[in-house]
Amino acid sequence: MSAHPVVLSYGMGADSTALLLRWIHEPDTRSCDLTELLVVTAMTGDEWSVTGRLVAVHVLPLLRRHGIRYAQVARASARQEHGITVLNDSRDPGAVYLAGDYRLSDELAAAGTMPQVAGSRKCSAKAKGWVLDQFLAIATAGQPYRHAIGFEAGEAARARRDATYNTSARTGWYPLIEWGWDRAACERYIQARTGATWPKSACTYCPFALCTASGRARVLDAYAAEPQAGVQALVLEHIAVSLNPRQGLAAGQRLAVLLRASGRHAAVISAFELKLDTMPWHVYEVRRVILPRAADRSKAGTSARSLRALDSGNRQEMLASLRQHAAAHLTPVQSFDGIDRAWLRYRGAGFPAAEHFYVAAPAGPHDKHRPGFDQAWDAAIASASPELFRESAASY
Repeated sequence: MSAHPVVLSYGMGADSTALLLRWIHEPDTRSCDLTELLVVTAMTGDEWSVTGRLVAVHVLPLLRRHGIRYAQVARASARQEHGITVLNDSRDPGAVYLAGDYRLSDELAAAGTMPQVAGSRKCSAKAKGWVLDQFLAIATAGQPYRHAIGFEAGEAARARRDATYNTSARTGWYPLIEWGWDRAACERYIQARTGATWPKSACTYCPFALCTASGRARVLDAYAAEPQAGVQALVLEHIAVSLNPRQGLAAGQRLAVLLRASGRHAAVISAFELKLDTMPWHVYEVRRVILPRAADRSKAGTSARSLRALDSGNRQEMLASLRQHAAAHLTPVQSFDGIDRAWLRYRGAGFPAAEHFYVAAPAGPHDKHRPGFDQAWDAAIASASPELFRESAASY
């Protein structure tokens, strides 16, 4: 039997915190001694600071008092071959290593993109799931263990999907679902035990948290309390939208628009504009090919992008450089969404489609031109009818 027959993935949010607190305070709800429990957090580097403070005040003292092993781990770099960083692994944890090592936001800025609500949660799988798998493979030494995850009663579908990852060693376990506890029940339990109002764990720019009206209200409140978190989210969004006008952090809408319209985030917007003015900038050439879906060629499938930084300087210098590139190509600079671009080709209505423009944007994204892009580009250009790329920029 493994020295740790039970492992808890501790995301630091309300659900997993309630689960951990109940195990500590109510021994009959757990299946092992607390000294046999391994609690693990994969740090993305971009969690809300209030979450770190709450864990430090209310959870770490309990872990120390009961001698519970707590490991905090993170990605070491963007490349999986570089492995993970063990930030702390102790039965006497003294701090929450919220900053992690290689942050998810570092990767997003380098890629010039942002997490997408559609499809699987690739950002979570990469920044959390993969990191946990690497650490647990060593910590459990291949011995059987129950992997407890804080899916609440309304997340049965997520639990069923997680169970498909079971192996001969790993068995997923979902105590909150067994107890019939939803998030409200978790929050009530935490309040009763600690007196604290506990937030849901998430990165400060998580698009999933902005999908609902209640989620948006919570996030906007949090930005008012933590303005620098709002600035970081706005910078990531600005970079991604500069390179792809169809993006937006709030379910396709712009977070910047939501914050400007709120009437209570003037400090966030002001700090964001100052940040843009003090960052290094580039002029980028962006080409994108959008291929049709194999099953339905009338719908967009995979896309490929070529990205090239042409000039470097401050914000004003790069806006001037953009105008020079536009003049050289006899095309105007357009700012239909508040971001200056010089369009050489608009995306058409059919597929494959191609778009081509220059844009001034904060530095961060790395040049990208994968093998095969030129062939895809040439094919898209050759197959598109002239009328397809007279589409107005206002449709973006």
